[in-house]
Amino acid sequence: MVYVMSKVKYPPHIVEDMLKFYLSGKAPKYPDFVKRTHQWIISDYYIKTYNIYEIPEDKLYAGMKGIAKRLSAFTKFEGYFYKIITLMEGSEAIKLMQE
Repeated sequence: MVYVMSKVKYPPHIVEDMLKFYLSGKAPKYPDFVKRTHQWIISDYYIKTYNIYEIPEDKLYAGMKGIAKRLSAFTKFEGYFYKIITLMEGSEAIKLMQE
């Protein structure tokens, strides 16, 4: 299993319109094999959302593409930005460094 994180930020003045779009179900769905395990929202100057996903290793490319397709649907809202990052557990990173 591979872990992927998305970092999203957007200004507070677009929340109402963005929420309407989110609740409408018009954004593309995540692929069935992409499991969102956590979601945190932080209210700072921007609203920031952190999502953690689990994706089977053999479907990583398709999974990241599906996440990007969904998140990019929100870029029509001015000030909305996202970034997708692959993650590694500490124990995996240590093994790589020891090779």
